[in-house]
Amino acid sequence: MAKKLGFYIFAALFIFAGQFLVNQDLVSGKPPPIVQTTLTGENAMQRMSKGPAVLYFWAEWCGICRSMQGSVSNVLQDYPGLTVAVRSGDDSALQNYLNDKQLNWPVVNDNNDNNGSLGQRYGIKGVPAIFFINAAGDIVFTTVGYTSEWGMRFRLWLAGLD
Repeated sequence: MAKKLGFYIFAALFIFAGQFLVNQDLVSGKPPPIVQTTLTGENAMQRMSKGPAVLYFWAEWCGICRSMQGSVSNVLQDYPGLTVAVRSGDDSALQNYLNDKQLNWPVVNDNNDNNGSLGQRYGIKGVPAIFFINAAGDIVFTTVGYTSEWGMRFRLWLAGLD
């Protein structure tokens, strides 16, 4: 019994340490400006100006991102937000992907031409990465990796309390 408990404590510490290392460079506070427009020509920052809002970094080649598509779509129906496609090809390839997957997301393309510089400004090292923004426009929560729809909604609810 003690051996089993020790294993679970070690596993929990390992997971929390990993999350700390992955999240430590993510931006908090005022988000860096996004000057690019969405694929449909919208002002990207204006989409997040009324929080709580979500900023979701993803890639079309990311399996975890694909598993979250339904959850992200559901959350974006109820909350303002923006998605950023990281190194996912040119605008037409990205639009084809969105059409094929029936994703009606506001998307900024952080493509290969600019080496993912937008993601770099936000401190992401991998996708998916999610930033939760409060009504004052500040990033108050971040997460990297799989996040459930309820996990996103709970963080957005907490961001709305600020």
